[in-house]
Amino acid sequence: MRLLVVTDIRLYRDALAAELQALPDVEHLEVAASGSAAVVAARRGECDVVLLDMALEGSTQAAVALATARPGIRLAALGVKEDGPDVVACAEAGVAGYVARDAGLDDLVDALRAVHRGEVRCSGTVAAGLVRHLSHQARLRHALPVPAQLTRREREVLRLLEADMSNKEIARALELQLSTVKNHVHNVLAKLGASGRAQIPGIVAGLNLDPVSSRPFG
Repeated sequence: MRLLVVTDIRLYRDALAAELQALPDVEHLEVAASGSAAVVAARRGECDVVLLDMALEGSTQAAVALATARPGIRLAALGVKEDGPDVVACAEAGVAGYVARDAGLDDLVDALRAVHRGEVRCSGTVAAGLVRHLSHQARLRHALPVPAQLTRREREVLRLLEADMSNKEIARALELQLSTVKNHVHNVLAKLGASGRAQIPGIVAGLNLDPVSSRPFG
């Protein structure tokens, strides 16, 4: 197991490094004091498991950056609040191991070894929170309107609304009168149950429409 420990508290970092380095199955260990330093270390390819301190500023963003910088690298979150929003954010970033704030060294080592084997390791509280989140997202998707309720032109307008274009910009792009565009926008918002344009990106994400494109719908 080749580890990268990421935390900005030097005493904590040094103590963790000393304990983990002494394990018989740890072949290599590096430390980093920031998310950016961790990304640089990950890109060198010398570590296959990252232990990320969630108390680090920008820790969630660091997890995303690490997963992007080195596809296949395995992530474990240290000190995550088990019933907080960080759990969902960590899961979306690809974190596979969750070590609670009150966990002991044995718990930490077990989680790291499980993550290294390609397993997911979390408490029942974390698992329940993730299941609740998935259930909530599923209910939202089922409650969304059917895309077929939109006309071909309304779907074109929807794509451009998703791209945050103004009514004037949409009118120019589709070669329509401004008044016509305003009517289409009103109809799109009404059919999607949106109270304003700001809700469009979230709704479109659940509709599973094609990505925004400048080409008309076929």
